[in-house]
Amino acid sequence: MRLEKYLVQCGVASRKKIKVAIAQGRVTVNGNIEVNDATDVEWEKDIITFDGVIPEKKQLKYYVMYKIAGYITAMEDKNKKTVAELLPESIDKNSVFPVGRLDRDTEGLLLFTSDGDLSHAMAHPNRNMEKTYYVELDREISSEDIEALENGITLDTNYTALPSKVEYLSPKSIHLTITEGKYHQVKKMLKAVKNKVIYLKRIKFGNLTLEGMIPGEVKEIQREDIIM
Repeated sequence: MRLEKYLVQCGVASRKKIKVAIAQGRVTVNGNIEVNDATDVEWEKDIITFDGVIPEKKQLKYYVMYKIAGYITAMEDKNKKTVAELLPESIDKNSVFPVGRLDRDTEGLLLFTSDGDLSHAMAHPNRNMEKTYYVELDREISSEDIEALENGITLDTNYTALPSKVEYLSPKSIHLTITEGKYHQVKKMLKAVKNKVIYLKRIKFGNLTLEGMIPGEVKEIQREDIIM
């Protein structure tokens, strides 16, 4: 298998960080520095080190977090509170990472895993993973606004979002389902129809939901709970 995948399955870091580490010469294969992440290696045959340590294949872990506002989606930051601070001490924070991101002021479902392959697959644009948000608005939303969102609206960056699904809840609240994850996308989509998001919560990611969870809670799930 590829060296990159080998290290992903060891859970040493995210796929992106592993690629960087290999390019920096921090990985060796059978005593030699290897900078090609596509180099073929085999379990129990080749000796691989990552930052001087021989990693072992770890049991892959999966957690759902009900993120609360005020935390950025990162595992470390010098100046801001991160979602890593919301993880229980029983979870190895060096081996898991968030899949995708939520803005600091956005609440809701955030998935953590040590499974780099799953993370890559769920985040890949071709996968079209649905993400549903509960959105509260500054002003009433019209049927014309909903139609514009569902047809694919052009944002202030001149990017045209893919068609979305809108469930009308009340004059100032909707469920919005998208398959992309552009920066501030939901907020920009509502801005494009001359509205403003005043509260945002992701309630669903793929088939995963917040059902039965309370704000700040983290629960472990199994790989088979995630439908791709």
